[in-house]
Order: sequence, then structure tokens, then C-alpha cells
Amino acid sequence: MAEVSSKSIIDSRRLLYFYHVAKHGSLSRAEGALDAPQPVISRQIAKLEDELGMQLLDRNGRGVTLTPFGEILLRRAEGILREMGNALSELDIAKRKPAGQIRLAAPATFMTLYMPEILRRFMEEMPDVELVVTQLLTGEIYEKLVADDVDIGIVHSVPNKTRFEVRELLVEPMVCLVAQGHPLSTMGNISRRDLAEQRLAVPSSANGLRDLIDGYMVAGDLSLTPHVQIDSVPLIREVVAEGQMATVLPQSTAALEFGDGRFVALGLRPALKRSLFVAHFKEARYGNLIDVMVGHISAVVHERTSNLTSIA
Repeated sequence: MAEVSSKSIIDSRRLLYFYHVAKHGSLSRAEGALDAPQPVISRQIAKLEDELGMQLLDRNGRGVTLTPFGEILLRRAEGILREMGNALSELDIAKRKPAGQIRLAAPATFMTLYMPEILRRFMEEMPDVELVVTQLLTGEIYEKLVADDVDIGIVHSVPNKTRFEVRELLVEPMVCLVAQGHPLSTMGNISRRDLAEQRLAVPSSANGLRDLIDGYMVAGDLSLTPHVQIDSVPLIREVVAEGQMATVLPQSTAALEFGDGRFVALGLRPALKRSLFVAHFKEARYGNLIDVMVGHISAVVHERTSNLTSIA
């Protein structure tokens, strides 16, 4: 392929003017298509002819006709101008492609309570950023975060602070949930020892909440032997609704999933609280985008936490 030099380039605007005059056969008709006055069009074509060192148009009282040189250039001009248009379209498409990608993982309740508003605000501010949002168990989120499979994780335990930026989002009480009519439903509170003696439906060991509950029992020199382990809050709800079993979940989950009048929330004595954190690598790709997302996460959680109430 021959090297392109400045001497082999035709001014694109002058070529455009020539093309329209040649196609329309007159300066006056080209004037409307180009939205440029005739003297400007005529002057630009004259400069083109001067640059090429050849006459392209024969001018007469009825308009213009092409010279043999003009016919050659017209045959090429349409393809040249079309390719220039294609180049601009391709550049426009590239400009509108995502300016980065954020991979975010959060547990189910967080997704329901906060994520729609978080995404709405972020996409309004950063419309060209691609988002990959995944709902996972809290234990799985921690593993994905450490493995760098997600950029931002909503977790219950704090990752290694030397590698991660961690911000606490909320601290909320854990509650024991039983059905209306359950023997515990009128107690108001339940002791750790009494809780250990209940038939419990709780998350599995892969869930970060389970680690919190187990640690609570160990602190009282007790052990937890759940009757059933379920990693679906809606299924736990229906099992507890049968009236024979209890569960332990965060207050926000209780308010969201157990607020239909069939359940009672009991306070734990001593109290058990869980913290929720947003975490990401300190040296993260698209760090500025992550900062924006974390800002929206913190703002939405802060605004809505005060509106969450227990069903007790």
C-alpha cells in the first residue's frame, strides 16, 4: 500500500462542494443542499481546481458540466465521502460504548431494599458505564471479592484491610422470628439458652449470617444444631409460618419478608447485631467509577435505614 502524504490528500469540504454541484448541475441547486452561499461554493471549487492543477467544471449560463477530469473525480468522490461518513459513525458508536465496567455482588435482601434506587442514581450519573450486578449468598460474595471476581461486595465480615477499602453501611439487631401462636410469640424477648433449645430453620454454613449466629452461641458456651438449613429467605418464612419452628435473621429482612401479620419478632438477650459493609480492592480498576458507586450505596442505605422498622 502506497504511503499517504499531505500531497495526496483532497480537502474534504471542497470535495463535498464539488460533489453536490456536479450532481445537481448548478451552483444554485447545490446551494440548498449544502446550506452555503453560491460565492462560497464557487470559491472552494476554484481552490480545489487550483490545488489539483486541472479544470473540473465547465461553467455556462445554464449551469455547469463536467470536464473529463471532473468525471473521474465524481466517480471517486461519492465513495470517498461515504467512507468518511462511515468513519464518523464508527467513532460515534465507539464513543457511546461503556466507559468502564463495575461488577457488584450483594445478598438478596440488600438487592430488594436498596439496589433499585442505587442503580437508578448511578446510571443517571454514569450512563455509559456497564454494570454487572449479581445476587449471591454473603459467604459467596466474600469469596468472589477476594478472588477479584467482583469489584464491589456487600459483606457481613471485613476483608483484609491492607488490600481492601471497607466502609460500614449499617449496624442492625438480629431478631428471632416465630409464627403467631407459637409458644414464644408472647415473650417479647428470648435468651440465648432458650434459643439454643428451639427447633430452628437457619441459613447454611455457606451464608455469612450463619457464622454470626454460630459465633453468638459459642460466646455463651452453647452450640447450635438447627433442624433445617435453608438458603432461601422466602422458604424459611413459609417453614416458620407452619408454627413449629423459629429462625434468626436481621431486622431489615424481618421487616421486608415477615411483615404480613403472620409473625412476631423477638429481641435476643443478650443482643446480637450484624454489621453490613461495602468493600472493594484498594488498587481497583476504574477506581473513580467505584468511588461513585460506593457513594451512592452509602447514601441510599443511610437514607433508608431510618425507615426500617421491626415487625415486633
